[in-house]
Amino acid sequence: MKYRTATALLIAAAGLASVQPPDRTDRDVRAEAVKFQHAIRHRDKAVFLSLFLNPAATNWQEVMSVKAVAKDASSRGIKAAYDPGNNPVAFIDSIVAREGNADEDFSNIRVAGDSDSAAMAFDYAFKIDGVILNTGMEHWLLANTNKERRIVSVAWSVNG
Repeated sequence: MKYRTATALLIAAAGLASVQPPDRTDRDVRAEAVKFQHAIRHRDKAVFLSLFLNPAATNWQEVMSVKAVAKDASSRGIKAAYDPGNNPVAFIDSIVAREGNADEDFSNIRVAGDSDSAAMAFDYAFKIDGVILNTGMEHWLLANTNKERRIVSVAWSVNG
């Protein structure tokens, strides 16, 4: 009986020892995602732009699916093209100017990185007044500025 109790305690202790505290990189990056969503919902341009290292110079790239390209005549059949006017500043300005309420839901979030740089990938659904306008996958690259993490690059798919 003592042997079984000792074995059970050792197994329980080993299980507790293997439990790791939440990774700080993961927690910090997810906190930036919450701020991003909050800024969109509340049309808070100052907070939104503060999430980026350099908002006007952030790599900000959409990649359209074949289906989305077929639906969008203005794409001229091109899945991804550089548009210098497409950046975080223009995006939040369009949210602030819109009549409807914007929201972006994130799911299936994955974070990888270290204390200096990180990447976050997730599925998203962009909505206006609760109506989904677009879904796809989004990727962020973030840098640690010694104070907070800042987004330096965003790429996302447009599923149409």
